[in-house]
Amino acid sequence: MSAIYLPMSERVLDKLADILFASDEILDMIRVEERLPDPTTVAVESSVQRVYDQINELMKKLAD
Repeated sequence: MSAIYLPMSERVLDKLADILFASDEILDMIRVEERLPDPTTVAVESSVQRVYDQINELMKKLAD
């Protein structure tokens, strides 16, 4: 086996970090767009913010 084996918790944290980073990028895209927010954009921002918050809390629990 040539790849370094990482424990399951480390692999899960790595994937969660990818999700956290992607959701942060989505929030940045929405917030820097110079236009009036429409109902769809507001709904997407709210949903993505919840995902970000949930992933962040989960990562804190797993990292302890």
